[in-house]
Amino acid sequence: MGLVLIGTGLSLFIAKINNKAVFDAVVKWWPLTFVLLGLEVLILSCCRKDNTPVKYDLFSIFIILLIVFCGLGLYGLDSIGVTGKINNYLTSQDYHIRSSTIDIAVAPDTNKLVINAPFCDLKIQTCESTEISSYSYALARADSQKVAQNLVNKGVRVESNTSGKTQYISFKLPAAEGVRTTEYTLFIPQNLDVEVHDGHMVQIYADQLDNNWKIAGHGDLQIFIPHQADLTIKAVVDENTSLGGSVKWEETGTIDNNNDSSNAKKLAQVKLGTGTQSMDIILDSGSSVSVNQL
Repeated sequence: MGLVLIGTGLSLFIAKINNKAVFDAVVKWWPLTFVLLGLEVLILSCCRKDNTPVKYDLFSIFIILLIVFCGLGLYGLDSIGVTGKINNYLTSQDYHIRSSTIDIAVAPDTNKLVINAPFCDLKIQTCESTEISSYSYALARADSQKVAQNLVNKGVRVESNTSGKTQYISFKLPAAEGVRTTEYTLFIPQNLDVEVHDGHMVQIYADQLDNNWKIAGHGDLQIFIPHQADLTIKAVVDENTSLGGSVKWEETGTIDNNNDSSNAKKLAQVKLGTGTQSMDIILDSGSSVSVNQL
């Protein structure tokens, strides 16, 4: 047992000096445990002067059997790739990475954009461009920033398809293992009507409003619009306390929920300027909307 302890200690010490993962060293060199145990038995047998065989008590037999079974178990885990995954996890760290920008073409006759909001935060920015651009931030677990960047670029997925004059944008879960998207940013042409479905945490920045909006979600919604906007905003929420921002909301009525007046939804609206453009908002219970003029 002494040789086993010495050999294990030396291997771990060498791994530490060479800046190698200790777990990787253990997985690679564990079969030497049996070699060292065998050598110890042979050396003890040869060094005994009375030539009597070496005897082991029950505790020693238990320790040897435990080492044997642990070694066989480690070999089994290594053969199916479990030890490799454990080693990668222990030697990796989380990186917060910005993905490369994805550009999506918009057909000239397209007049509406439908956005199926992702499973994380979404920022929408209107712009004068004639195409859609998107990038994201994601957490990637890897052993270097370069590897993490490649994982994020390959793993983040934004899909687009067209039906008639309507273009659909949807976000998919990252394809790469160990990548978790935290936020998407979407730049869209300001002349398209927009629908946002299933929004979780959505922020909308509109530099200029030349379009109509419909927004449905189950999370908090923040809207930033220009001070000179000609816009009518209508919202359906649980309570008046769900309405906020720098604008002045006006309650316009209620909607009964399954004929239960105690759970009636509140209707409110804001009219800015001449109210030419429209923005209709429907939020689930517990959500809030904030509209701020810039």
